[in-house]
Amino acid sequence: MVVPSELKKRGRALWAELHERLEFDPHEDELVLEVCRAVDTIDALAETIEQDGVTSTGSMGQTVVHPAIPELRQQQAGLSRLVATLNLSDAMDGSNGQVALSRAISSQAQAAANARWAKSKRARGA
Repeated sequence: MVVPSELKKRGRALWAELHERLEFDPHEDELVLEVCRAVDTIDALAETIEQDGVTSTGSMGQTVVHPAIPELRQQQAGLSRLVATLNLSDAMDGSNGQVALSRAISSQAQAAANARWAKSKRARGA
């Protein structure tokens, strides 16, 4: 599968790694793209915060939390929801430490992830 050109460094690497490990239906591919976009957005926000610091100056001269911080939290929460929707927790657990994901997923999600892995292994003849 061709890596979408709009993705940045970590999004491209994640796309390639996931498509190397797993097979996705067309509708799942759209969600995978959103996962990769979220990873890239998280990186961009984190870089902005690193460069600017965690605070900025408000409209009245007061010190306020940098506006990228709440957006970073939102993106991280969104990534978590997308990963749960695709049942990717186990698949992403070895992704070079790039994405830290919760291992606490429901038994139903665990069963779906196991089925996906089995399907992928059968397709590769493993």
